[in-house]
Amino acid sequence: MQIMGYRGSLGRWNIGAVFAMAACCLILPDRAPAQDVGSKTRLFLWGSRRAPIASPRPSGISDTTVYSPTDSVRNSWLLAYPASSPNGAALIVIPGGGYDNLSPWTSEGTPAAGTLNGYGITVFLLRYRVKPYGYPHQMWDVQRAVRWVRANSAKYNIDPNRIGVLGFSAGGHVASTVATHFDAGLSDSNATNGSHWYPGPKDSIDLYSSRPNFQGLVYPMITMVQYVPGAGTRAYAYKAGRDIYIGTSPTQQLVDYTSNEKQVTAQTPPAFLNYGTADATVDTLNSGAYRDSLKSKGVSVKTVVVPGGTHGSNTVKLDSLRTWMNLNGYFTPTSIRPGRVRARIPAQALLPYRQPDARGRVSDHPVGPVFAVPVAEKKKD
Repeated sequence: MQIMGYRGSLGRWNIGAVFAMAACCLILPDRAPAQDVGSKTRLFLWGSRRAPIASPRPSGISDTTVYSPTDSVRNSWLLAYPASSPNGAALIVIPGGGYDNLSPWTSEGTPAAGTLNGYGITVFLLRYRVKPYGYPHQMWDVQRAVRWVRANSAKYNIDPNRIGVLGFSAGGHVASTVATHFDAGLSDSNATNGSHWYPGPKDSIDLYSSRPNFQGLVYPMITMVQYVPGAGTRAYAYKAGRDIYIGTSPTQQLVDYTSNEKQVTAQTPPAFLNYGTADATVDTLNSGAYRDSLKSKGVSVKTVVVPGGTHGSNTVKLDSLRTWMNLNGYFTPTSIRPGRVRARIPAQALLPYRQPDARGRVSDHPVGPVFAVPVAEKKKD
């Protein structure tokens, strides 16, 4: 396969920003603490390959020749939490940590996984790369995670058309990044890199769409704009995370490209937005701007605002997420056409959310409500 370096639509200045980011992070090696996974098996997103790094390699990040494909800090991976009574829906849960580290599994990851499993949702916790890694590495990690889950949907009894992302804090920026920077997959494994593709050879997983079917964001980081427009020096972006992700002197083009409220289109998946009025960590204008942008493009968005809610567990409303998913048909069993029918459908005719699963099947799951929700359930939200 052809080896291709990372160029991207951002041209020269995106690499400059990566260098700037790396320069501010040289104090630490690329060895953030590993997460304890207990008896579970890490599902490395690039299999026997190492997770890709930007080319040229930013300072402070190890060359891939000095570590193995199973290095659990320098490579990205998933942990699977299958539901005991699966309904076919899946969520990739993405913890926060401000891009400096990852929140412990026990603060956001495993509590969410347990609750969501109880709703019949199969959960995958994403361990993405953090400081000193910055843009575009986390984007590559989450895009690959969506592709990986979709490619392995048959193995986990998942409908490939009911795969969502659920991000907390900085994980909300990661989740909204894949919801606004996605593609329908490579037409073949030697296809030319798109604007946001990782460098190096591609594989069969890259044939699958990176578009999640829906997104859940909890007290999320959204913007990389430093100050609130028209409000002087009032901080808009979460500064520490912004400095790690795009550096201290990014170009305006990079700021715009990584500010996900500026990247919404009519194809952005439906969103569930949950935040508290007393969040002292991430300005709630992040959520408000994303909500307004989604609405302006005609994208469905449900907003759950918790009065007095902080940047923590007292704001998280997974029961409301469940109701929203149910109302929108994400718990609904759907018909899946077999591979022989899929073969008669031209590849270019498949929309981003109609990709075949690992068995070549295509879901008929529609985008929107498909069944009547009991009145009692409607009252919950």
